[in-house]
Amino acid sequence: MIEADKQTDKEGLLAPAAHWPEGMPLSDEAVQQARQHAAVAIQRFIATEQLPQTYATVFSRLLIPMGAWLLREQRRVGRPLQVAIGGSQGSGKSTFTHGLRLVLHHCFAVSSCVLSLDDFYLPRDQRQALARAIHPLLITRGVPGTHDLELLARTISRLKTADPQDATRIPMFDKNNDDRAAVEAHHIVHGRPGIIFVEGWCLGARPQTEKELEQPINELEASEDVQGHWRQYVNRQLAGPYQELCEDFDHFCFLKAPSWDAVKRWRLTQEAKLIRNLGDDYRGHLDHGEAFEHFMAHYERITRQLLAAPAENADMLLELDELQRFERLRLHFSHS
Repeated sequence: MIEADKQTDKEGLLAPAAHWPEGMPLSDEAVQQARQHAAVAIQRFIATEQLPQTYATVFSRLLIPMGAWLLREQRRVGRPLQVAIGGSQGSGKSTFTHGLRLVLHHCFAVSSCVLSLDDFYLPRDQRQALARAIHPLLITRGVPGTHDLELLARTISRLKTADPQDATRIPMFDKNNDDRAAVEAHHIVHGRPGIIFVEGWCLGARPQTEKELEQPINELEASEDVQGHWRQYVNRQLAGPYQELCEDFDHFCFLKAPSWDAVKRWRLTQEAKLIRNLGDDYRGHLDHGEAFEHFMAHYERITRQLLAAPAENADMLLELDELQRFERLRLHFSHS
């Protein structure tokens, strides 16, 4: 395992300790050359994502070297590389993943695509059926058991075997209407990507024991899941199809938040950004504090577990501090 000591963050988003180890797999000069190729795209990305200018340092120190390493891995296996990006809600995993995709395209001319677990939620009518048959809390999207993993698996399989002329449809979920978007709104991926990213908040989470499930951890579990049927169902899903999904990844990067309170703050900020981008028609979970707390309580058990014991199969662990700055990078693989 490679680990750098914590150092002072002088540039606002990335501590010196959180960059890719020196010379792996690119020299500083090679990184700067690659960054020049992507300079315009990086600035456009920062503006579109409403990020501070200091995020450019994340590209130089972290994303560009990581992109080069992923390219080397893809060439080594000789097929599309399947990479998971995990992290709590609001941790910035989507921004991080799309930054990697930008790097691969503009710096290394490698095709890639991003599949978000959020876009593979079960349609509302199917979650309503689950709520009637198993437990009312399953109407709320997000927890294991509310995703269409069969559709995700078929989509990944099609991407990995696509011919150059093939077009693969990637579903989109309309959070405003809490339902799958119309087919016309779906993304299209042409050909076979070199790298397939799958990002999601619960990737890497492990099932708990029956004893661990017995005690409610918040008011939602205590008052709305008195018999524990909801959390037992979620746990069974985590133990089955979600573990099978994670076993297929070639590499796994996990963004670790420092605390549950930080996760809630970041998610609240994320909701505010969605309202700015989508308008007042999207009110999300900001109606009042109690609604937001109730919503977040659905994810507290699994999130706390991941904070206490990050994904065991993660070979790249990025630790964030309370201000959402990249603080430390740990690599659990050989760099020879």
